[in-house]
Amino acid sequence: MLTSPLSNHSARRPSRRWSLLIGALVLTLLAHLLVLQWLNNQLESIAFFYDADDETEISVSLLRPDPPLAAAPPQKLTPPAPSLPPPAPAIAANDQPVVADKPTTETLPAAPAPTTETPPATTDAATPTAAAPNAVTDPNTATAPSQETAIANITALFDKASPPPPAELVFNVVGVSKDGRSLSGSGTMQWRHDGQRYTLDTEISVLIFTLAKNRSEGELGTLGIAPNLYVEKRFGRSETNTHFRHQSKQISFSASTAIVPANGGEQDRGSWIWQLASLGRGNPGKFESGLNLEMFVASAKSVDAWRIRINGKEQLKLPDGEVSAWRLSIVPDNQSIDKHFDLWLSPERQWYPVRLLHEDKKGNRVELSLSKISAK
Repeated sequence: MLTSPLSNHSARRPSRRWSLLIGALVLTLLAHLLVLQWLNNQLESIAFFYDADDETEISVSLLRPDPPLAAAPPQKLTPPAPSLPPPAPAIAANDQPVVADKPTTETLPAAPAPTTETPPATTDAATPTAAAPNAVTDPNTATAPSQETAIANITALFDKASPPPPAELVFNVVGVSKDGRSLSGSGTMQWRHDGQRYTLDTEISVLIFTLAKNRSEGELGTLGIAPNLYVEKRFGRSETNTHFRHQSKQISFSASTAIVPANGGEQDRGSWIWQLASLGRGNPGKFESGLNLEMFVASAKSVDAWRIRINGKEQLKLPDGEVSAWRLSIVPDNQSIDKHFDLWLSPERQWYPVRLLHEDKKGNRVELSLSKISAK
């Protein structure tokens, strides 16, 4: 029996449709692979969170900060004279910095061959500290506190904290990698609390991809934020958890076997911004140009000592107008891959962070600029 040409044409039609469908799927898969490869190549310029022990990680400044305002001489404080901390216990794995177990005075992670002289009663400058990073001598970060600068004890100076009201903050994000590649994205900070407990969710995204996010949760007290849990997730990497065990006065990590003694007041890589905002909002009269502070900040595997200097107020242009904001310069210790932070907190915006610049020691830079605040 003869088959008509029309029948042959009808028989070939499903086969052609399947070929077109398979071809479209292959092209879609290739497009996704190219996008993922591009993201992997660009990730170094924009990731906001990373671990100091990871050789491939990166972090948060588009450009080096503008020349800082002239700062007044460091404020001389007269807190009770601290006694020398006892020797810090050894830590397993990764040679992590240690905070000595001393509940009433501020101490620093152990450093090789610390000075053992008893500090004078009017300053904490002689307290044994980790060596200051190279960023201190950089002319573009001249306002960063140095090892010789008097460091105020946060607990002795600030006696009240007032967390900013719950809000969602939206940021424009621009990252520049060490080899000059740039990438733009967006960021959000979801800050929620009921006066007793808080949660903070921070994300950095490009297109439809979330490159990095973290979550901090814990309690609010007289002296501000006390994290219980810090969760960090980066694009292409496993989630990590950092636990603040207040009863046993220890900090532990899912990504490390280290156990770090804690004295209280330690923050994580999400909460530190909001702790400074809470202290400034609760003690606005004690925020002064030239004041130098110190804070211990936990990441995915370690705890670092951060030196903080209050430089002065600057005028910033936001989408909804110009605001005045305190500019703070932060230099982590030598164990950290961070080189330098600059943070702007605006009293006119409830002390919310309105700008953040960061550079790591590899030369990667990122800038976050506030574009929108939504009350929650």
